[in-house]
Amino acid sequence: MLNQKNQNQKQKKQKTKPQIKSSFGAKYAFVNLSTPQVHSEVKDLDRLREDWMPFGKDNLFPQYLAELKRQSSTHRSVLAQKTTFTTGGGFSTSNEQLKDFISNVNANGESLKDCFKKLADDYYTYGNAFLEGVVYDGGVNFYHKDASTARLSKNKKHVYFNPDWANYKRNKEKTQRIPVYPVIAQSRFIIHYKDYESTFNFYGLPDYVAALEHIAIDFEIGKYNHTAFKNGFSPSAIVTVNGDFGEAEAEKFVETAKDTLTGSGNNSKILFLVKNGDDANSTDVQIINNKEDGDFLDLQKLTDQNIITAHRWQPALSGIVSSGKMNNTGSEIRIAYDLAMSTVIRDTTNILLEPIKRVINSEVGIDTQDLTVVYEPPISFLADIDPKQVLTVNEQRAMLNKDLPEIKDGELLISDRQFIRVEKTTTTN
Repeated sequence: MLNQKNQNQKQKKQKTKPQIKSSFGAKYAFVNLSTPQVHSEVKDLDRLREDWMPFGKDNLFPQYLAELKRQSSTHRSVLAQKTTFTTGGGFSTSNEQLKDFISNVNANGESLKDCFKKLADDYYTYGNAFLEGVVYDGGVNFYHKDASTARLSKNKKHVYFNPDWANYKRNKEKTQRIPVYPVIAQSRFIIHYKDYESTFNFYGLPDYVAALEHIAIDFEIGKYNHTAFKNGFSPSAIVTVNGDFGEAEAEKFVETAKDTLTGSGNNSKILFLVKNGDDANSTDVQIINNKEDGDFLDLQKLTDQNIITAHRWQPALSGIVSSGKMNNTGSEIRIAYDLAMSTVIRDTTNILLEPIKRVINSEVGIDTQDLTVVYEPPISFLADIDPKQVLTVNEQRAMLNKDLPEIKDGELLISDRQFIRVEKTTTTN
């Protein structure tokens, strides 16, 4: 028994990868930016011990995405904007029965808008979203299910939910197994939404998956600016290393690089960035000649741009001012909003809403044909409208003061009234 215990401990040590901690010493700072890679899903399903498909190499890729969302301000802001625009002002329908239904869709008193907002947030964050349906006599309740807790069965016919996949073996009994719609078991079913990704048959991936390292950098830059600059750490060089380092290997590499780049008696300081890369042996060295603290913010700008691009989002909606401009004008924001709506928001809205409409139609028997989302632009479009072209004189007088009496020819537009006045003057002369 003792030998078995020692063997298990030995195996755990072997499997445990040393963690490289961020350090801000006098000569260098070492920041590990490596991110979990999701190259592919398991193809040989027979070798899986459990009935569910792992998501990521360690089955904790959704948990990693959730952590990134809490760490990067730019990334979190874009996700929140996409969710807000997708949810809009709620839902619109002329069907009174449907209005009553969507105002209260579950026993928790949530509206369809409440559930829909959570679905959109999960879909943008994880590339997956899950909606539970509970059928009862004459109706159905909808409940949002946290996508980070969901794993698909190997036959894709069920979804397993566990509150803590990192400790699955210890809380296995807490796992729920619910069938995927249209199958209904014990009055329950799951709708699974996935953002399509080639070669991924079980899970979707979010738009920003190509910018994971940039999101990690965004977080590290914040810590670096707060800690390093506060303590007088201004780098003379940034060394980006593509590799998979343990702590001992990292220290050895740093010492060699310091001797090569700084030389004897040189007080230059180096920032080492370690990340995943296609070439495990590649290294990039960027020499920084200007030691001003603000120079390092260029990396922040590049990071923000890469994050926004990966999201298929618009800089103007994110508060990113174009080069050479003081701010974004109202017209630029409205153009950016139109582009975001046409390229991202409307498609996502349809993806999330259509299955819900089908379930309501089939399980409740309510016509959902005209159920739509009411979109709310970030700024009013009224600024682009000339009141003289759309409001009569009396209408504008009433807006100024409702007690103002109507005047002769007051039902004409101002532009028409001016034309008539000019015409009369010309005739008189």
